[in-house]
Amino acid sequence: MGIYIDRKFKGAERAALEGITFTKGRGDIRIGIVNLMPYKDEVEYQFFTVLGRYDRRVEVEFLYPSTHNPKNSSREYLKDNYYPLHSYKERNYDGIIVTGAPVEELPFEKVGYWEELDKFFKDNTLPSIYICWGAQGALYSRYKIEKHSLERKLFGVFHHRNLENPFIGEDFLAPHSRGTYNRRESIEKAGLKVLNFSEEAGVYMCSSPDYREIFISGHGEYQKERLQYEYGRDGRELPENYFPENDPSREPSLTWDTHREEFYREWLNFISEIK
Repeated sequence: MGIYIDRKFKGAERAALEGITFTKGRGDIRIGIVNLMPYKDEVEYQFFTVLGRYDRRVEVEFLYPSTHNPKNSSREYLKDNYYPLHSYKERNYDGIIVTGAPVEELPFEKVGYWEELDKFFKDNTLPSIYICWGAQGALYSRYKIEKHSLERKLFGVFHHRNLENPFIGEDFLAPHSRGTYNRRESIEKAGLKVLNFSEEAGVYMCSSPDYREIFISGHGEYQKERLQYEYGRDGRELPENYFPENDPSREPSLTWDTHREEFYREWLNFISEIK
């Protein structure tokens, strides 16, 4: 069915090259995405390609914290195409997605827009997916679960065991790129359900008992080139289990595509049923 939008997003041009169709108008399922990443168009592209492949009329809007001063996106672009975060209740969304942000080394309270985001986390009652730092922030705000630093950055594609996940049927691979984590015992003590676990990467997905809150530590939305880009940018160790035979001259594969397709399809079904 493609994506329904009412603004001109830079990320739509790239997604259209991959066969995603765009229609102006209202969809049957309305999703608001809180985009906290520096390069807005890349996140737009990622979620257009993820959400635009199902037999559903999915409408997507993007939001941003109005107290944030972005360095890589113009205020004019955000004003013309994004909605301020505080307006989310007026937008009548069926579900919310909150992205990560490259601020994980900072205490939450030191993040410039934390007060605004913290209020959103506490007030939000919509079915929601929180991703990476967005998940850590929501867990801290809503459940007082602390994040902890890893001795070594978790960077690569890792195997995850399926525990009690109604959205994913089997074990799967998923990418991670982070230097912090949440402890499983803290998550379970807070009354949350661990849905997937990795011996190498820890808790990948956990949720509230009713599945209205989903917290994801990795990045199923990533395109296949994303870790390759980060490796070239940072010049660090090779991402684990990513390049064929650990050869960075070879093209990586999108080994997590099946799981993300299944997850987002079932999540859209879930929010459609309960709305």
